[in-house]
Amino acid sequence: MILLCFGIHGFVNAQTEDSVSIYLPFGTDTTCPGVQLDFTAIESNDTAIGSTFRWFVNGIYTGVSIDTFHSSALVNGDIVTAKVYYMSSGGFIDSAESNSITVYRSTAIMPHVLNSITAGSNPDCPGHPITFSAYPINGGTAPLYYWYIDGMPVFGATSSSFTSIFGDGDTVSVMMVSNSTCAFPTDTAYSNGIEVIHDSLTATLTMSVFHNPICEGYADTFSAVVTDAGLGSTIYWYVNGVHVPGAIGPMYVTDSLHNTDIVYCMLVAPDSCVINDTTISSSITMTVIPNITPTASIVLTSGANPGCIDSVITFTATYGSSGTTPDFIWLLNDTVIATGTTIHTQSYADGDLLKFRVRTTDGGCYTSDSVTTPAVLMVRDSTPVAPLVSLIDNMLVANTAGTYVWYFNGVIIPGANAQTYHPGAMGYYYAVRDTGNCQSRPSNVIYISLLDVKNIAGSNVKIYPNPTTGLLTFDWGSDKVNAHLTVYNVVGQVMKQEEIINRSSYEADLSMLPAGNYVVSLKNEDGSVSTHKVLLSK
Repeated sequence: MILLCFGIHGFVNAQTEDSVSIYLPFGTDTTCPGVQLDFTAIESNDTAIGSTFRWFVNGIYTGVSIDTFHSSALVNGDIVTAKVYYMSSGGFIDSAESNSITVYRSTAIMPHVLNSITAGSNPDCPGHPITFSAYPINGGTAPLYYWYIDGMPVFGATSSSFTSIFGDGDTVSVMMVSNSTCAFPTDTAYSNGIEVIHDSLTATLTMSVFHNPICEGYADTFSAVVTDAGLGSTIYWYVNGVHVPGAIGPMYVTDSLHNTDIVYCMLVAPDSCVINDTTISSSITMTVIPNITPTASIVLTSGANPGCIDSVITFTATYGSSGTTPDFIWLLNDTVIATGTTIHTQSYADGDLLKFRVRTTDGGCYTSDSVTTPAVLMVRDSTPVAPLVSLIDNMLVANTAGTYVWYFNGVIIPGANAQTYHPGAMGYYYAVRDTGNCQSRPSNVIYISLLDVKNIAGSNVKIYPNPTTGLLTFDWGSDKVNAHLTVYNVVGQVMKQEEIINRSSYEADLSMLPAGNYVVSLKNEDGSVSTHKVLLSK
């Protein structure tokens, strides 16, 4: 029966239902009254879910619900059937009914016995044992067996099987005496006779290999098939005419073959009835393909690393020896982020690890199916705020401490990396703060148009301590000066002013100012100016 399931969109599924068949053991199709019969049920689909059985005699359920049914109460003409109940793959309960077996009972059944070879071969070499077995029909519960060779009884051979070494032309048979209650008209049965034939054997040897061609270093399996080799045969394996130590038996596995190696095997058959005691198989010439090593690397083609955390970076991958149509995979912290491309662009967090992997897909010979580049460590800083540059007297001063890159007319000024810079030419100046990993946007631009301000010999004045906690000493040694002292913050605001009159040293008190960076300007009476950066620390 075919079960068809339909839904609102038409055909959904089709399946063949389970079925069941029942059978009796050989020779029990006709039995004496009262003899127990043993029925067995077999499902056609052993994957059915939740199967149960029910046995019926003449259509009436017997109460037996397993896959076997035993009864000695059956009478002649009774009909035995079984049903299997199961859950179909569609989730429905279904059932199937078996074939029927009609019981035949008789009070007069002639016993029979069959003889068959169950171990050994016939024809075969001399000296090889053969086992014969008897199969009774209506032999009762304990039949007696008597084995014969050429019609003569064999002393002691009284079991249901008989094993011996026989001569060429011997005919083996068995007599059975039944103890069945309905054996009639006689309780004795004679089997068929089987003639033992001795003959010489011609051994054959064939071999095959699992892979050819094969990649270098990969394991390969060779198999040999032997026929008519008699007893005690051995197979030896050879590579390029040299026996491989330990390679004995019907299978040879190796991973050490080279291109053009020749492999074959040899059969040694010591049994005297084998005509060809040594047989060599055909040979197989191996094609061993050298492995190549895939390569991959990545380079930064746009952006900077170290760099700013919000900047976009482009990496480009190159690869080699990866065959046709390889797979490309980008991994960030070992998680796949992109496939199918050798160029990848995105922004990164500090500490991210970027890798590129190329994977072969053409089934060629490689030392590895994939290769992954070393991880690139992404070093990222938050983008600094663009600095504010002020001109304090003759010094350009950025408003925050740090390392800077100073520009003159759009060109980097070599070595100008401090928070302050003394302009030396007329033109446009600006600065960029540099954290070492990331640069800010450019500061405001200041145009310097006047450079004829004289300097007090700034190298002649000593200013200490710097940093200071409040008191700042100016020392001109033996020189006495008149000067105007101005203290600016880093944005150019005047924080303190004092006059220095005919002094060779002077102490300024900055303790009332907040901690931070300041610029101290010294201007004498003729307009000469010097500026100095001071750190007030509290």
